[in-house]
Amino acid sequence: MQTQIIEFLKKNEAYISGEEISQSLKISRAAIWKYMQELRQLGYDIVAVPHLGYKLISSPDKLFPHEIQHALGTKVFGKKIIYEDTVSSTMDVAFRLALEKAAEGTVVCAEGQTKGRGRLGRTWTSPKAKGICMSIVLRPKLSPLEVAKLTLLAAVAVSQALKKITGLQPLIKWPNDLLVKGKKIAGILTELSAETDRVKFVIVGIGLNVNSALNSLPPGATSLKEETQEEHSRIKIFQEILREMEQWYLHVAQEGFFSVVQRWKELSVTLNQRVRVSDANGFVEGLAVDLDNDGGLLIRKDSGLIVKKMAGDVMQAH
Repeated sequence: MQTQIIEFLKKNEAYISGEEISQSLKISRAAIWKYMQELRQLGYDIVAVPHLGYKLISSPDKLFPHEIQHALGTKVFGKKIIYEDTVSSTMDVAFRLALEKAAEGTVVCAEGQTKGRGRLGRTWTSPKAKGICMSIVLRPKLSPLEVAKLTLLAAVAVSQALKKITGLQPLIKWPNDLLVKGKKIAGILTELSAETDRVKFVIVGIGLNVNSALNSLPPGATSLKEETQEEHSRIKIFQEILREMEQWYLHVAQEGFFSVVQRWKELSVTLNQRVRVSDANGFVEGLAVDLDNDGGLLIRKDSGLIVKKMAGDVMQAH
């Protein structure tokens, strides 16, 4: 009922009488008063004036599902949103829901994580209610070998969404970091459940620093607030990420990954650079010359031999 009341208030910019709300939503005036109190406690600024009624002045910058879904306009992504104040990791929750047959496009988000994680067992640190932590359940018709390309898709989608909302165009460091002026502003993580020849589901996790102060972030990281010197609506950014993710994802289902890979290359800070890629097997050093069809990084060693890497830590080499 709280959601219905908020939607009702949003549709009407003028004051609305308790009587009108009561008749439209078929609840008592006393129940309306109780719901208004609860909404104020959640951070909604609602004024009440005798003989005029109620008016919504502002909404909190909380990642409430009804706020994200308001005027979202997607077909699949975000139709179901699971919201928690704090979780161990949105990836864990989304993975469990996917095992329980959660629909494609289901999103898990939280204000804070106690065990947020990145690639290779690293942690993802983000101050509570200052960034965006989301995980999306996907059920793509892909082979396990193609899943790395979903990381490319997500990186492109997030970069495009941030350009639309903030004017900043983050660049992409292979395989999963988004950078502004060389500093990390977002990371992408993909985890999957698969059989030998088919993917059951993929969880795409996105961590983004939005309104975090620099001193609350790890070294080498930045936030949208730091780079633009203004606070941003996490709801608007969240919505635009979902729209861009869906647009690219549906395009790929029809046309394949060619457009994604081309856009990724345009935004890449890794290609045409001398790099050193480290993984459990050691390191490879050389010129990053291209992306393979499955999202692997092609590195030309000084001997002329071209090596493909599907994962690893990338550093610029001199």
